[in-house]
Amino acid sequence: MKMNPTIELPAAELKTALTGLGKVISKRTTLPVLEHLRVTRTGNGVVLLQATDLDTFVRYEAEKLGGSEPCEFLVPFEPLNKLVKGGKEPVQIIMEPKNKVRLKTYVGSSPMEQTLDTLPVDEFPPTPLTSGKVVPTDATFRDSFRQALDCCSDDGSRHVIQHVCLDTRYAEGHYLAATDGRHLFSANSFHFDLKEPVLIPNQPFLRWNKFMEDGVGELSLKPKSKTEGPWVQLKSGQWTFTAKSHDEEFPKWKNVVPAPNSSRTRIQFDSQAVETLLAGVPRLPASDDYLLAVTIEVVGNRLHVKARAKDAKDWTRLTVDGARVLGKAVNVSLKREYLLKALRFGLTTLEIENDLSPLDFYDGGRRMIVMPVRADGAPQPTSTPASQPPVATSAPNAQTNNPPVSESTSPAQPQPTSTMPKNTETNPTETPVTETSPVKAVIQHIENIKESLKGVLREFADVLDDLKQLEKEKKASDKEMESVREKLREIQAVRI
Repeated sequence: MKMNPTIELPAAELKTALTGLGKVISKRTTLPVLEHLRVTRTGNGVVLLQATDLDTFVRYEAEKLGGSEPCEFLVPFEPLNKLVKGGKEPVQIIMEPKNKVRLKTYVGSSPMEQTLDTLPVDEFPPTPLTSGKVVPTDATFRDSFRQALDCCSDDGSRHVIQHVCLDTRYAEGHYLAATDGRHLFSANSFHFDLKEPVLIPNQPFLRWNKFMEDGVGELSLKPKSKTEGPWVQLKSGQWTFTAKSHDEEFPKWKNVVPAPNSSRTRIQFDSQAVETLLAGVPRLPASDDYLLAVTIEVVGNRLHVKARAKDAKDWTRLTVDGARVLGKAVNVSLKREYLLKALRFGLTTLEIENDLSPLDFYDGGRRMIVMPVRADGAPQPTSTPASQPPVATSAPNAQTNNPPVSESTSPAQPQPTSTMPKNTETNPTETPVTETSPVKAVIQHIENIKESLKGVLREFADVLDDLKQLEKEKKASDKEMESVREKLREIQAVRI
């Protein structure tokens, strides 16, 4: 009697695989097949587990061969995930007749089995195949890439900045760049064998520490066609990530990179200063619940970071030992999240022009540009013309911490018009206000309205994403229904 195809995997390996695959399984899908894993054993005995949400495909290749007989079937994800949690014994996945699958493991010496309904394997969407040159990636790419992902936008109405850009538009070198319109991350010293920039979507799986764990990987592409946009694939170790890319132009982020200016105040943080800031800044009070702004204050050669609670008159000051200060006194506020993020990224040099110009954190070829805010948490006015991006005043060299020679324009030349997303924390007005000015109250009221509108836009974006998902699933369902109709027509054509 022929035995049903069986695939056995160690519990520890299966737990890791399901953790990664679970980051792609959709929790709001109305298409049942997206709640399943595709399990494949090739003719060479290689076992593959795959999950998708239609826009993203993630595949795991098991460490050990799982027999010689090829087979392929679907397994519901959640029951398998629950069975594996807490277990230590190997798990068997057994293909049964009539679209059923049986899961079997042991609790001590006692067997535990569960039989589940499943779906035909041909309902699972096919994985797009990439082609062309393979671009190798290393640990430097991985670390910078994860930092860039952490700076992407989550605003569904600005889709292009929900991606990290592998930017090949600049002759002096290639970059990783990402922005949410309020802060910008870039890293250089790369050379990608790519003709055009590539956009990689911000996905939770890509930030997972088990993907690209050893830093060795490969990148490949499926070019845009007449019927669909481009796809991008990242492969590392046992994992393969394939996702829809984007064919819009990424913002010309270099237009907001500060130009050289020796008048800037430079602050260099040693390990003691970083430790003090990471521990102390989260404990400072806040005047608002949105920005949680803090103020960097340089007096003489001393650095303080200060903040105060709402309606409080006195500041709470954190004195930072171990910070080397060169330059004039400055007093500039920023969102504390960005200060902490820059320090966690290892960007230990900060240059500041004044309280209206962007703050420039950098280390070697990596940098973060951060827009200032007012100390009370409101957006900071800027003297930059509304038609131009905010312009700061220094740029670190790709190979050294010293400020470099300007790459394109000098401070005396007008900056080119930018396609950078408008900074939502930048107020175009130049009217100075005082603590008791009615103009300030009006500006604050307008800012509150803007925040409310942004919330509404985010809700619209969520609804739009759901509608797009439903449309994709409808197309897949229509295709399945047409396949059923075709089979029925074949049956009806049979003559007895």
